[in-house]
Amino acid sequence: MTQLRLTFALGALLSAGAFAQELQLHQPPGQIGFAFQGGDFVYMRTEGGMENKIVKNSPYSAQSVTEFTQTLADGNRIHRTTSGSIARDSEGRTRREQAMTAIGQMTGSAESVKSVMIHDPVAGVTYSLEPRSHAAHVSHNTTFNFTVNKDAVESMLKEKMSAEAMAKVKARVRGPEPNTKSEELGSQVMEGVSVQGKRVTRTIPAGDIGNDRALEIVTETWFSPELQVVVMSRTTDPRSGDSVYKLTNVSRAEPDRSLFEVPADYQIREEGRGGAGVNVMRRAPRPE
Repeated sequence: MTQLRLTFALGALLSAGAFAQELQLHQPPGQIGFAFQGGDFVYMRTEGGMENKIVKNSPYSAQSVTEFTQTLADGNRIHRTTSGSIARDSEGRTRREQAMTAIGQMTGSAESVKSVMIHDPVAGVTYSLEPRSHAAHVSHNTTFNFTVNKDAVESMLKEKMSAEAMAKVKARVRGPEPNTKSEELGSQVMEGVSVQGKRVTRTIPAGDIGNDRALEIVTETWFSPELQVVVMSRTTDPRSGDSVYKLTNVSRAEPDRSLFEVPADYQIREEGRGGAGVNVMRRAPRPE
């Protein structure tokens, strides 16, 4: 149970970190990342995570694969593969399944752990399913509207940050980093879907992070305007290795409605609005 909880907690971190990663790394739509220095976790990438917009009248389903490869200085190679499936119906409901092989101290075996996320914008809820325990954690989607006082925020930041650090923050907010170059790669068809390609090269100057020579991080992304999803992306980063994400077996048929419902034999735990836990357990309603 602890292992499963940790898996879903990582999923939440990945989803919550999407904005920060977009600001810092200028990643393509739908792409998020996670890095942890030390312990059993290493740099991983995925195009999954919670939906940040609702796409209607464009149903599809597909298999997803993310491969991570890192070559160490002694020639040793680390290779990991994460597989899953994605489905979206005409109303914008989405279901994402992901199987991760537990590593290090997370488990004593190489048995994979499956996570399932169902996002239902029609009902305004998101479900996290635990297949092993047949538990479903439900949270109610909430929209926050607020106004930020720019002067007040800047004043607060000045108290906490040096002038140099503040300048870097302002530079990021103003727009793309000066050491970033974008190239349009044109259009092609992948997995029966028309996609548009883009290559982004980010250069870290020598000495910026203690590096003797300049470093280049290259991300190539193929995005489907029709489906509004990334069909394939590849990132090469000398600091952490190479990662490739791709969709396969893409189908444009309407997915089965049951994919977006909690199975009847699952216990539902209401998380309440705003993320506050509510200890209410109930059976999932049976589909009509």
